[in-house]
Amino acid sequence: MNRMVPQVNPKEVASRKPSEYLTRFAFGAGISLVAGVIGMAFGGVVGGVLLGFPAILPASLTLIEKKEGKEEASVDSIGAILGAVAMVAFAVVIVLWVTRLGVAPSLLAALVVWLAVAGGLYAIVATVYRREPHAP
Repeated sequence: MNRMVPQVNPKEVASRKPSEYLTRFAFGAGISLVAGVIGMAFGGVVGGVLLGFPAILPASLTLIEKKEGKEEASVDSIGAILGAVAMVAFAVVIVLWVTRLGVAPSLLAALVVWLAVAGGLYAIVATVYRREPHAP
């Protein structure tokens, strides 16, 4: 099986322990709380930037590393970085165009840019890191 192709497996939801979901929720709530407190202290711009942090990423990577190994956690962290870069491109389009074009056209343009950046980065990384699947 080609491991470079993203897959969805709904059965995975039931295979997780409730404690894993609780850990993710706690990390997400904690990071959001810290961002909110910093935003109250230093202003909404600073707090808003911090809210862009993928709040459950630390918990998810920890759980993936524990359950599936460091390599799988590493692969997921690369995906998070690519997604963050694509979201920055999305935000830049919104900031530059929302006052000129309005909300709906800017969101549509930002979505197209996000898809192009995310897809392009994924294709580049998939090509660079292409490797033969190894036996489980």
